[in-house]
Amino acid sequence: MKTLEKLASRIAAMCALLLLAAPAAAQNEAFQRQPLPAQLPAGVTVDQAKHLQALIDEFRFVEPLVVTKLKDNIYFARGGPDNNAPNMSFVVGRTGVVLVDNKNSVNLEKAVLAEIAKITPNPVIADIVQHSEHQSGVAALPAGVTIIAHQNAKRRMEESTERDRVPPSHIPTKTVGNDETMTIDGIRVRLLHFAPAVTDTDLVAYFPDQKVAFASTLLVMNFPLASTVIHRDLGGSVAGWLENAKGLLALDADMYVTDHGGVLTKEDVRTKLAFVQEKWNKVKAMIAEGKSLDEIKAAIPSVGDRKPTMVEDMYAELQSTGTASASSSASSRK
Repeated sequence: MKTLEKLASRIAAMCALLLLAAPAAAQNEAFQRQPLPAQLPAGVTVDQAKHLQALIDEFRFVEPLVVTKLKDNIYFARGGPDNNAPNMSFVVGRTGVVLVDNKNSVNLEKAVLAEIAKITPNPVIADIVQHSEHQSGVAALPAGVTIIAHQNAKRRMEESTERDRVPPSHIPTKTVGNDETMTIDGIRVRLLHFAPAVTDTDLVAYFPDQKVAFASTLLVMNFPLASTVIHRDLGGSVAGWLENAKGLLALDADMYVTDHGGVLTKEDVRTKLAFVQEKWNKVKAMIAEGKSLDEIKAAIPSVGDRKPTMVEDMYAELQSTGTASASSSASSRK
């Protein structure tokens, strides 16, 4: 009987492993396992490009919720059973817990709160909202929690009619501008809005004592090397994203936490910036040469990119601002 029980246990374990492996095998997306371009951006080595591509390759749209300790009192809650669940994090203070961003459903946020309770009896006292999208998990927080966001995020969350709209009871209670440092329960954090990027609500949460920067959707691993998410309909800007990436690199940080994916190093962020910057420069130069969007798209492939592609976003932005045309005119006068 014991032999049969052991055999049944082993079979069950093998089935569980197969079930876990099956989704992973099925989630090889078009942006994953792409060959490196023949010519890399200036300053980027093959090893650096391979490392960033490997981080993209290991991304999964569906993965178990896993909470890991990053440093000292900082924890990272990655993934969750919901499709494309955003990451969130939390910092344990003297008497309370500060959340950094939220999950995209109440149930998943509650799952993170349950994990926090296993680590500390301290209650959640504050929540830093890093952008106005997929914040519906915030509704799981108890009354009285201080909800902090950029001033633009509060406005957009108040106006939102999307599926993930936030109830009036959980609209941000404290807003910040473009650069504000505060101490919450002994935790020092600097909140930065370098420029509109993914949206006009993006907020970087930088913890200088631990040298950790939470970038939210400014850094995501579910896009190709030379692409990222930009919501132009929500005030997003590729030029602003480039400014944000440079701002992130200027911080004295050695960990950069993404919204979708894992944790990056400063070198990873520098590599990502180099790829996007190179594409921006190419699109800008081709517009100045009078090339059409179709000609630019033919010259700069967008394998694995979403619609609208990064090339399309760049083209629309450069055309609307007249940046490329102004650059071309200035060159012709020299």
